[in-house]
Amino acid sequence: MRPRKLSLATVAGRTPPDDERGIALVMALGILVVCAIMVTTVVAYTSSGQRTSYFSKARLTAFDAADAGMNNAFSVLNLPTNNSLDAGILPPCHTANPDTSTPGATNPTWFTSSTNLTALTTWNKNLYGTATAYWCGDFDRYGAQWFLRSIGSIRNPTSQNPGTTTRTLSSRVTIQPTLTQPKNNPVWDYLYAGHTGSSCDQTLNNNISGASRMYVAGNLCLSPNVNLAQSTVIVGGNLDVANNAAVGANTSMSTRVETYVGGNCRYGSNNPPWVACSGNQDANHIFSKLADGATVAVNHTAPIVAPPLADFAGWYQNAIPGPAQSCTAASGTTPTFDNNYSTRDNSVSTVFDLTPSTSYTCRVGRGASTTLGAAITSSQTSVTVASASGFPTSGNFRIRIDDEDMTVTGGQGSTTWTVTRGVNSTTAANHVNAQTVEQDDAGTSGELSWNATTKTLTVSGTIFIDGSAKVSNAALNTYNGQATLYLSGTFYANGSLCGAVSGTSCNFAGWNPDKELLMIVANGSGGQINPGDGIYIANNFSYEGGLYATNAVEFGNNVNIDGPVVGSQILLSNNLTTNAFPTISTVPVGMPSNNDVYAQPNPPQSFSG
Repeated sequence: MRPRKLSLATVAGRTPPDDERGIALVMALGILVVCAIMVTTVVAYTSSGQRTSYFSKARLTAFDAADAGMNNAFSVLNLPTNNSLDAGILPPCHTANPDTSTPGATNPTWFTSSTNLTALTTWNKNLYGTATAYWCGDFDRYGAQWFLRSIGSIRNPTSQNPGTTTRTLSSRVTIQPTLTQPKNNPVWDYLYAGHTGSSCDQTLNNNISGASRMYVAGNLCLSPNVNLAQSTVIVGGNLDVANNAAVGANTSMSTRVETYVGGNCRYGSNNPPWVACSGNQDANHIFSKLADGATVAVNHTAPIVAPPLADFAGWYQNAIPGPAQSCTAASGTTPTFDNNYSTRDNSVSTVFDLTPSTSYTCRVGRGASTTLGAAITSSQTSVTVASASGFPTSGNFRIRIDDEDMTVTGGQGSTTWTVTRGVNSTTAANHVNAQTVEQDDAGTSGELSWNATTKTLTVSGTIFIDGSAKVSNAALNTYNGQATLYLSGTFYANGSLCGAVSGTSCNFAGWNPDKELLMIVANGSGGQINPGDGIYIANNFSYEGGLYATNAVEFGNNVNIDGPVVGSQILLSNNLTTNAFPTISTVPVGMPSNNDVYAQPNPPQSFSG
């Protein structure tokens, strides 16, 4: 029998424990659990980070889409062929009519905050890869400003948050109406008769004297005893001079007329021979001189001036005020612009009187108006007005009285203002009691208003009446501003209308058409005037401004005019006197043959989102 081997514990007198090999398993399991937790944490953290990254990327993509939508909206407003004052060029963000909002509101209640994409069926939509941009705009007509909104949307890439990720941007864009533009057709420097194709496209039965420039696109015939004495006469075709008729006079170089004839000419009533109209034509009673003022001759090379075209269809849609946009501020009896929009058919049967016995106001957009409470001299620096309602209550602002601009520097909010006179390159002048006072820097989109007390018409922008108009007040009437008045019908002036006055008559020497120009554009014929006429100026009256008729322009006896005239023919009674209006460089928007321009959007403001 072998002896038993003793352990150290036995030798020490202690009882040995159970086998310790199981603790390794416990430790291994613990380590595995810790490792599993760590791995799970890392995986969870990584997944969360990945989801966060995906979500951040989705929000950034949605923002980029929203920003692209905002740029799309702004580009529509900036497109030159679009009228940014037309509320219909962008889909509305809200179903309510924005014109019912509080005038001048900077955050109108109709500006929606909805991001329910299923409800945005009327908004414009663009796809940008996996993202979509929805965009729209609400127009505040009174404030001439757009409130734009764009929503960028992308499908949420994480399963824990199904649906879409959206970003919403909004901005405000103010619109500056364009009221004038450079002249682009020299036709507005002439009395222009545009008819061609007849043996006598333009016949003059009575004298024309004065200093205007006359252009006949076709053939010109002078009836017996007629004298044509203008500063310049241009005939594109032939010039037929009857017995005892003449162009100019041969008494001196100053009485000769600078004459251009592109065709032939002759003198007499018994079928005399035609001759090429060049060189000295005194034998044919064409007493002409060349442009040098010293050479007796007719210039055989007639300048070509393109006939103007009036965009009746375009301005029917875009005139402010007009059929598509009536007055936003109105008092008195204002025009009826149309009776059955959107059909342009001369539907307004009642002729609108521009100069009735009572005052009226029709304005679109910002701007206030009042009258002087007392007359002022050219040196006064204090102005009293009947009312300050609607004018700024703080800060400097500009006003206009007659042809003078002033800056209000004190008294804002009251009816007595301190002013700086003759600003904006205007001249300080006397102004009568009750004269119209306009806020001149407000950005009014268009205006047609009449002060019956001072006999003053205030005009601005392009105006369209689907009917006819007249001047009925036989007193001396004046107008302030630059505007084009389109008429589907005709125009009849049974009274004088002047851009500048001196005493009891038009101030022909002092009128500046670059500052004051009312252009009448008539498409009709007959009715209130003679058949075949589009415009008629009655006996003994004066008109200072522009006249355009699709048909003939007729003048009564002893009429004085100053300004461009364009018609198929120019018809005279006795003794039309024309005045030497300056060469025009700036014309009101809407002038026939000029490009159609409307307004200029300013850079976006008040970005949010």
